[in-house]
Amino acid sequence: MTRKTPSRLKDVARVAGVSVPTASQALNDRARVSPETRKRVQDAARRLRYAPHAAARRLILGRSDCVAIVPGTNTRGIFSDLFYRAILLGIGGVFEDTPVRMVITPATHPTADVPQFVQMAHAREVDGILIAGVVNVTWIREVTNAGTPVVLLDNHCPGLAVPAVVNDNAAGAYSATRHLASLGHTRIGFVGAAVDYPFGSETHEGYRRALADAGIQPDPTLETTVAIDAGAAREGAHRLLAQPSPPTAIFAVTDAMALGVIKAARDRGRGIPDDLSVVGMDDTELASLADPPLTTVRVRKEEMGRRAAEALLQRMRGRRVEPSLVMLANELILRGTTGGRR
Repeated sequence: MTRKTPSRLKDVARVAGVSVPTASQALNDRARVSPETRKRVQDAARRLRYAPHAAARRLILGRSDCVAIVPGTNTRGIFSDLFYRAILLGIGGVFEDTPVRMVITPATHPTADVPQFVQMAHAREVDGILIAGVVNVTWIREVTNAGTPVVLLDNHCPGLAVPAVVNDNAAGAYSATRHLASLGHTRIGFVGAAVDYPFGSETHEGYRRALADAGIQPDPTLETTVAIDAGAAREGAHRLLAQPSPPTAIFAVTDAMALGVIKAARDRGRGIPDDLSVVGMDDTELASLADPPLTTVRVRKEEMGRRAAEALLQRMRGRRVEPSLVMLANELILRGTTGGRR
């Protein structure tokens, strides 16, 4: 039984009917090769399962054609989290049409000495880094100082000159709260995120601004901040609903937290939306499957991933990315968890 030897660049060139230099230029996305020739060479490479040696590629071309996707400290479940799975779909849709490969690193940890993505940047193992969520600013600065392009996703660092793509969290919180006020609710609770990155302050600012515009005096006793978790939100909602004059409506800053709020209401024998109206934010798959379906703010998750990946490709090609902060608009989706005050 003979062992099949790996295909070589000259095999690809022969099958595509071009010279070896032309095959190399086509596979490396050089502009001097026509689109028709590039497609013919790429088709031949796929048929032959040609894979250039990564180390040799770095030495010859000065690049790895590889990017690192880095889950932040708040995104440790990036494969199981419905929000980030949709974002990854958007990222993958961009890179699958290029020679660039994606490598997803282990999630960062606040106490880690030197995260893996920093080591990869110093070793020139990747041409760019896309950080999804929260990472220590020190490590971001170290990577950019090493000359590796970085783009942030679902987080931004004020004062740090790194492109970022985020949801307009303040506007989403505003539209959710204003909707509840338009239904006649004046005691509108807030289940926010106990975090030290912008998401927490932005959603709270949007909630408070909507109250002010509706002529409602804010009441700190109707607000609680908890970990971004359905169980924590359930406990927080219990505290709000146990008050002598509880809220008649609650905005929770994620869908999972909103479902925790609904569970707390049912624990206390309250109907949704007859006794309590609830709004979340994300519009993950679970929102439409909830009973009743969840009124929520739809975040453009796939577009977030796509825009961040496109920005990273631009930076890897040496182009300036403007604007440095892309804030995507969102949309209020009305379903069955909100109703008029009774």
